[in-house]
Amino acid sequence: MAQSSSMLRRITTGLWRTVVVLYSLFFLLLLIAVPAGIYFALNPGAAPVPDKAVLVVAPSGSLVEQDSGVASIVSTLGTQNDTPSVTRDLITALDRAADDARIKQVLLKLDDFSGAAPGQLQDLVGAVDRFRESGKPVTAWSDAYSQAQYELASHADTIALDPLGYTLLTGYGVYNNYYKDAIDKLGVTVNVFRVGKYKSFVEPYVRNDMSAEARDDALAWSGTLWDIYRDVVSQKRDFSPDAIDAYIDNYAQRMEAADGDAAAVAREAGLIDRVASINELRPDFVDAAGEDSESGTFNQVDVDDYLADTARQASAGAQKQLAVVTIEGNIIDGSSTPGSAGGDTVAGLIDRARRDDAIGGVLLRVNSPGGSVTASEQIRRALVALKAAGKPVVVSMAGVAASGGYWVSMNADEIWAEPSTITGSIGIFAIVPTFNEPLNKLGIHTDGVGTTELAGVMRLDKPLSEQAKRILQAGIEHGYDTFVGNVAQARGLSRDEVDAIAQGRVWAGVDAKRIGLVDELGGPSAAARALAKRVGLDTDNPTLQELAPPPDWRSALTDVVGIKGIDAVLPDWLGRITHAAAAPEVLAGLNDPHGLYARCFCALEDHAVSFSAAP
Repeated sequence: MAQSSSMLRRITTGLWRTVVVLYSLFFLLLLIAVPAGIYFALNPGAAPVPDKAVLVVAPSGSLVEQDSGVASIVSTLGTQNDTPSVTRDLITALDRAADDARIKQVLLKLDDFSGAAPGQLQDLVGAVDRFRESGKPVTAWSDAYSQAQYELASHADTIALDPLGYTLLTGYGVYNNYYKDAIDKLGVTVNVFRVGKYKSFVEPYVRNDMSAEARDDALAWSGTLWDIYRDVVSQKRDFSPDAIDAYIDNYAQRMEAADGDAAAVAREAGLIDRVASINELRPDFVDAAGEDSESGTFNQVDVDDYLADTARQASAGAQKQLAVVTIEGNIIDGSSTPGSAGGDTVAGLIDRARRDDAIGGVLLRVNSPGGSVTASEQIRRALVALKAAGKPVVVSMAGVAASGGYWVSMNADEIWAEPSTITGSIGIFAIVPTFNEPLNKLGIHTDGVGTTELAGVMRLDKPLSEQAKRILQAGIEHGYDTFVGNVAQARGLSRDEVDAIAQGRVWAGVDAKRIGLVDELGGPSAAARALAKRVGLDTDNPTLQELAPPPDWRSALTDVVGIKGIDAVLPDWLGRITHAAAAPEVLAGLNDPHGLYARCFCALEDHAVSFSAAP
């Protein structure tokens, strides 16, 4: 009788668990299906390109190198302006439009564009220049121009600014928060192990200010990037690079003289051509492309619809033989997540290209400050195996390809970078915080015995022993020697030559080419042509196949109902608090199984302070 009761209980429990699982799956599918249904209802399909049209290039958010796969669904939840644009999509659209008789001109609508790394901006500027070479005009408009927005606008034929707008250029800055006093107050001991006197990533945890070495290094590479910026924005305008510094240095005086009319200040300085609202520009576009009787505005097509239309033509009868693999964000151990490149995922994509006989070579697009040494080496080894299989690899560096980002790039047949790409930072570090003091203050103490001197040596609730520190430092030095040795072998340099330019020092792309870390200067289009030449394919318009991991439902769900989903239903001010409270992306990516990291602390600050005038 007891046995029968036990069996009945197990059957009942199993049925209940099945019901719970099915119930959970139903609501999970419903949670995904509702926003997806909304998206497809609001986006029935790509509209056909009119016979005469203006291509509207309206980047939103910050530029990324790879779509997360769920951005379009997230945008339907009210976060359109935060949905990042893919650099390669914008470049491809501009390049195709240059030879498309239907496209009469381009409108760069930049009011929702929040910026990009200098190297990415140079990629886009190059595409704008190639479009203009077709003889068709480009007009840029924004309600205000930040430094990044203005760099892209500066190569348009006409730069227009809203009457209430401004053009605020500030130069580049390298600023960080430093936490030593706060960490000391908490009683946490941060044990740092590094090689390279310029390897400044760990400084915020052990100092209250920037070291002299980090200051000199940051001033050197950011100064180079600022010189490049001034050259780029003045190249197509009627002023010299020095005029940019004069505009910044005298901005307050100019504003006072113009009674606070920032648009007039920009017009007077020659930075813009026209002060006009977007509505005031419409008649010009109607003259160029005609009027759409249904919408009452000019004939136009956006980047997504245009790419969808032209993709069918580009792929007709073409065999895709060049693959693109993207490394975006922190390099982490394991699988990729939105904003991070997982060693397992990226190496798997490269192995897939190696096994696919239809793929003749790989373009590796890198936009990463580095991260896990283990994951970086895993990716590098996959690329070495790809080359050993007879398939060439060309690297195209985007905004940043430094430290671990350079580690994965060094063995390529060719490395291409923009002059303002941030690269180098060849160095290694490890951070081991110990929490015995805070625990002691809480009345928690650690004690015990071990059979050897190394028993419990890496416990974080005990101070690190001198022996443990020696072990970690030796491992870091070995990692640095490996990094330097691999670079020397890959780039045909001596170890001493590499060590002289390593030490964690950051280089702008133009300087990296001079010292041998980079082969050529140019964007992804030039790198793709170089790869096509190595494979023996058409170099004028090479067809590229993007290799990307399949969308992961966990990542999709996180994007839809996570931080971005919360933003969709919260007021702006509360959404900003939610972002501020989120765990730092950098710390979330510190998951190397050996605790070794090759990461660059080389973020530029060039954001303009937003201000507006009431009408």
